[in-house]
Amino acid sequence: MAGGRRQRRSGGRAWARSGLAALLLGPAAVDSLSAAGADWSARFAFEERYDDNTTQLSPRDLDDLARLGGGTGFGCGSGSTVTTDHKFSITRPDDYVAIPQVSAGVRAGWLDGRPTTIGLEMAAYQYAEDSIKDYQWYRLSISQPLRGSKEHGTTLSASFELVPTFYLRNLRSDRTGEELSLSPPPRREVTYRKRATQVRIDQEVVSRRLRFLGTVGVEERNYNRCFDERDSRMPYEQGDLVWDPLGDQRLRFRVSFRREDLHALGAGLGTIFTEDDVSSRRDILAGDARVRWGRKGRQKTIRLHYESETRDYTSADPNDRFHFERNDRRRYATLAFQIDLRKGWFLTAEGERDSNRSHFPPAALGATPAEDTTDYDEKLYQFGLGYDFGYGAGTGGGRPPTTPRD
Repeated sequence: MAGGRRQRRSGGRAWARSGLAALLLGPAAVDSLSAAGADWSARFAFEERYDDNTTQLSPRDLDDLARLGGGTGFGCGSGSTVTTDHKFSITRPDDYVAIPQVSAGVRAGWLDGRPTTIGLEMAAYQYAEDSIKDYQWYRLSISQPLRGSKEHGTTLSASFELVPTFYLRNLRSDRTGEELSLSPPPRREVTYRKRATQVRIDQEVVSRRLRFLGTVGVEERNYNRCFDERDSRMPYEQGDLVWDPLGDQRLRFRVSFRREDLHALGAGLGTIFTEDDVSSRRDILAGDARVRWGRKGRQKTIRLHYESETRDYTSADPNDRFHFERNDRRRYATLAFQIDLRKGWFLTAEGERDSNRSHFPPAALGATPAEDTTDYDEKLYQFGLGYDFGYGAGTGGGRPPTTPRD
């Protein structure tokens, strides 16, 4: 397993080196392509993050990690019959994360007055201590104005996101317990592949002042075979109102409502043990405020973002004690700051606090309350340096998301 982790880490470093090399060679390529009539942009950034709870452990699990130690988990497919301890593959609850990011965009003017923009973004998340957490993120997007009018413009866009593999945590595997005829089931490392596709309409309601964004999409997760019951498909819809009271992007307010309906595709495929049904319905209310000031090329930006999510699990099995009649309230608060420096350079700083509080039916006498496992608090602090090559007006440089949320 350690060899596999070293291979993942070296692969991530190779990805970062190749991305940086592509950017260093970029100007010559951009100049030649611009001559063909395309308008290009490119951007590189490197950020360093401190995450005080990388796998979102509850206070009880944090105590267990300190008491039992970590770094002894088993991957899916292991024939180990150990059913005690081996609760953690990570060795510490917190870690430093290096995040190189590359993005590029091209704006093609084949439709008069309605340029088509295509963007590609990539990021690698490299953990200093627990390389099992390393992962990559990719997004391909396309945006097309439907009306050439300067007022009340309408734009249609689509995007595809991919996380090839992501480690979540160690959980008991019903499938492995059945295959090895063990009770309780042994623990295995939970990993999944995530992809998401979405379409968005951006409609200007009041010229330069008010916009509406409507989004529909679907997120799919494919877990390793030890946790097939968690494979899921989650369609979602979101509506945003964006208000620019001054009409010049110096002050912006945004509110949004998002509804997600996660269907666990493997739920009901019973084994001799209880299958976890992670199906849930989620409502997310979010808002942010952004202030920008300073002359062009030396601007400063502050952004405050807050989300409140209610999550209702739909398991109908009373034996599924971690999901039956479970309700979660999750909160995410982010404060971000960016300073544009001379000649395309910029600095970023960000702080985020995430929390979850669960509610379950009363636990049986003497049983450990389930919320002792599901409640968590997490804080992230991030600083970065980047360079915007400034070619044309493509949309490369969109900010990648934070760690995927369970």
